[in-house]
Amino acid sequence: MGETLQVPLSTLPARLLVLPHRSLTRAGLWLFLALQGMAMAAFAGLAAWRGNVFAPYFAVLDWCVVAYILSRVWRRSASGEVVALSASGLEVTRMDGSAPPLRFHPYWVRVESRPGRHFGWASRLVLCSHGREVEIGKFLNEAERALLARQLNELLAQVRRDGVESGSGQV
Repeated sequence: MGETLQVPLSTLPARLLVLPHRSLTRAGLWLFLALQGMAMAAFAGLAAWRGNVFAPYFAVLDWCVVAYILSRVWRRSASGEVVALSASGLEVTRMDGSAPPLRFHPYWVRVESRPGRHFGWASRLVLCSHGREVEIGKFLNEAERALLARQLNELLAQVRRDGVESGSGQV
């Protein structure tokens, strides 16, 4: 988990911020693109000097495509998930706004680790309750996904335990 808000297990409500790994800063991205552009310009200039007059045009086009793709990937890597848990519910919100927030009752939600959809694919961490389910942490590796599942199960167990102790968990 790129970033997870560490909360003591006795603190509720709890919010877990789950982000993908992002090792490149904005300044690093621009530095890389500047160095890449200088290298492309040098080789395109050399090719133009040797007779290939289209090399500079191709280099500019190539640099624009690379810059566009890398900036999209960099922006996409900022989208994560916020998992908020309180005594009244568990809510999963995607930071990129691709889906509406899903809310589950903490007594009925299950945290399941499922195998990948196809052979060799990574496992999936799914929250499910009453026929609804949402996959969380798609971008995490196996160890981080297992850690997130353990943290969620511990927090859910605490909510259920606190609800039973206070008498509000009885139906």
